[in-house]
Amino acid sequence: MVEHFKDHPEVKTMYSYKLLERVLKEQCNLLDDGHGVEVKRPKEISSDSLQNPSDPDATYSGHKGQGYQVQVMETYGKEEEAKEERLNLITHIEVQPAHESDANALIPAIESSQKRGLGPEEVLADTLYGSDENSQRAEELGVEVVSPAKSGKEKADSIHLSDFTVSEKGDVSSCPQGHVPVHTKTKKTRHTAAFDSQHCSACPFQQICPVKQGKKYHYLRYTDKDVRLARRRAYEQTEDFKDRYRWCSGVEASMSEYDRRTGVKHLRVRGLKAVRFSATLKALGINIFRTAAVRKAVNNRKADPAGILSAPIYLYYVVKERFLKTWSSWRKFIALFVCRYVYHPIISA
Repeated sequence: MVEHFKDHPEVKTMYSYKLLERVLKEQCNLLDDGHGVEVKRPKEISSDSLQNPSDPDATYSGHKGQGYQVQVMETYGKEEEAKEERLNLITHIEVQPAHESDANALIPAIESSQKRGLGPEEVLADTLYGSDENSQRAEELGVEVVSPAKSGKEKADSIHLSDFTVSEKGDVSSCPQGHVPVHTKTKKTRHTAAFDSQHCSACPFQQICPVKQGKKYHYLRYTDKDVRLARRRAYEQTEDFKDRYRWCSGVEASMSEYDRRTGVKHLRVRGLKAVRFSATLKALGINIFRTAAVRKAVNNRKADPAGILSAPIYLYYVVKERFLKTWSSWRKFIALFVCRYVYHPIISA
């Protein structure tokens, strides 16, 4: 059909024809004769290809499926007491096609919140958000990213750069066995540490060590990025990191609330603009719910500072709600009984 109507200007300007051209380009291969086509294999089809002609903006993610994804950033508090009076609000919402990588979402979120006067000092994020590039850029913006470092290609049982002793300047001062390098060299962002070959050749961990044999010495070569990642991986093993990062799991509850209370995963609109508008309003609704709940908790505390009446009042409301629910069921039963057995309407022709 694309070939048949390609010389018709009126047809070529039609929305449906452009979608047909897009499907042909993204999901099909032209045969050598120039007329026949064959469908591409699933692995050959790009994730940003057309998924639904009714919603051309929707894309595909192997993890999330077809559609869109929502990036959410919210505030959090560490106070264990008075949780009901702690106000946590959603400060950033961004809707993206499903194929977009999470790694590209962190910096725009920080910049957007800073423009509105809501910039954070610290961000807890998953591994994909906390890449070295994002951490460096966030630091330039005055924000600390607390996130696990992405694991590299090293095997779990091998020796990593984090096992070496590294100075503040990034120079290796000793290996895991305690041997000091013969000399070190730095060129821009690249570092080289030379170790005595006699020590390395007799080392029992030679097979799993990143130090490799050279002409004169055994060399360890690494970059500034490797040093930063090594320090982050070492920090991840500390109690301080575990205590700070444990609060990150709270966002899962927020995402559950976001979907449960607003139905954001099942919208009745199509198109990126409409989905973004709807998701933003639903996030605003969540903030209103949270603000109202905190205000109610504060007012209740002011009305009963000592908490003496809290338990009796709570018991009263529980009994009241259950009584009204039971009475409502009985009213329906009585009404049905009266209609069926008491009143006998006469129907005449």
